[in-house]
Amino acid sequence: MTILLAYHSGTNRPDESTAFRDLLPIGLCSLHALLRTKAIDAHLANLSGMDRSQITSLFRRIKPKLVGFSQWTHNRHSTLELARLAKQQLPGCTVVLGGGHATHQAEAILAYHPEVDLIVAGEGEETLLALIAALEQGQPLDNVAGLVIRAEGTLVRTGVRPRIHDLDQLPYPARYLHEAAGVDLELQTQFISTSRGCPSACRFCASPTFWGRAVHTRSPASVVEEFLFHRCQFGTLYLSLRDDTFTADRRRTIELCRLLSERQVNMFWNCQTRVEAVDEEVLVWMKRAGCECIQLGVESGSRRLLQLLGKRITPEQVITACDAVHRVGLQLSVYLIAGIPGETTEDNRATKELLRRIAPHDLQVAPLAYYPGTSLFSDALRHQQVAADLFESSREEALLVMADGNRRTARLLNGTANLAPQLNSRTIATLKQRIGYCAVTCMQAGDHYLQRGDWRRAEAEYGEITVTQPDHPWGWLLLAELYDQIGRPGQARSCYRRLLDLVPRHPQALMRCT
Repeated sequence: MTILLAYHSGTNRPDESTAFRDLLPIGLCSLHALLRTKAIDAHLANLSGMDRSQITSLFRRIKPKLVGFSQWTHNRHSTLELARLAKQQLPGCTVVLGGGHATHQAEAILAYHPEVDLIVAGEGEETLLALIAALEQGQPLDNVAGLVIRAEGTLVRTGVRPRIHDLDQLPYPARYLHEAAGVDLELQTQFISTSRGCPSACRFCASPTFWGRAVHTRSPASVVEEFLFHRCQFGTLYLSLRDDTFTADRRRTIELCRLLSERQVNMFWNCQTRVEAVDEEVLVWMKRAGCECIQLGVESGSRRLLQLLGKRITPEQVITACDAVHRVGLQLSVYLIAGIPGETTEDNRATKELLRRIAPHDLQVAPLAYYPGTSLFSDALRHQQVAADLFESSREEALLVMADGNRRTARLLNGTANLAPQLNSRTIATLKQRIGYCAVTCMQAGDHYLQRGDWRRAEAEYGEITVTQPDHPWGWLLLAELYDQIGRPGQARSCYRRLLDLVPRHPQALMRCT
């Protein structure tokens, strides 16, 4: 059976974020990799940059018998339009939806959209394998756990499939990415996941109802091998770890960082986590292992709004975590939510005061929105604050809780710019004394001096990496980019060639040396 797994971001607007348009969900890539390792004729495609004729041509060329679309709230309508197109162009094919929106809105989708045959609910790998086997053998689908199907005029959930406990058994999502259509390999291969689930239950997040509250993790050894796979196969030197709460298991985090250092993986990375799941010792381990930025879910500086959002954290915990991040010298990025019902001027003042106190380097603010599977939406539905057909009737990508949520978001952003403390020679020296030599610190120091126009001190900082760790590719990359910037192409090419000795598939070095 030929399978097509596909995604469309929901719009082809020219001003759309490149990352939003060009990135496939990691879960969809994982499904594709698993099918390919099972010798199933599976294809993967990002349809976001394609017009209707290109998509139609792809359908006709592949001729899949099963088409699986990844559906989330932002792309819910475009996914259904693609399902209709698939039915038109591929008579007799089975159209399956999976993903967060499809999982939590399965009954509504199947009730109103005959172009969708069935839905894979929740974690999809084992369910998809069982579904394919049942279709090939002509067996009834009500025996396949993890589906939502039509059966004798009713909608049926076929039972909850147990989650995969040993995530190490799954192939790396990027294993067969080179075969995919419409995928930006250089961008896509910067994103991985090392765990599934979150131990918390924030009211605005659907993760607990999608994965369950238990966090299932991959072994540190498996994660290290995936780092090395990305470096060797794609020349990737920077990874973004998209776990909901990367540091949920403190002991695992330290062991992973220890292995990354021992194996001399020599890549930089970032992650996201919760403020109560970090401490200074863990952060030092992370920085020495290549972490340069940590993203924390702060959401608000108002104790009252934090409780309303179900965050179960306090402003004091936020301050403690962020102070530790600054002491270690990591870049601090925080997430905030605006447009919360009942928020007052005093709440906004508390948030701005907290931001001034924690001084993040980066700030991402989003308006509070309804998503299926969240307690925020289910409570609003129960109290008749929203219509049951909200996601069907509205064409908006995000269903804001407050109509002026975007305006409130912009106002908060405008009032909290340029908060982060600037590096200086004293803080750089203090960092080096506190945690010892660290490639991330050298990179940060070099970037600081370069921004000030002091290229000689920047050269010395980047050069410290090449002297202390001559096999660390970042030292050579940073020097190459520096020499390019100050008009020394010969020295730049020399550094790029050294970089290629270490990372033969590094895209930038290949382009500069060929």
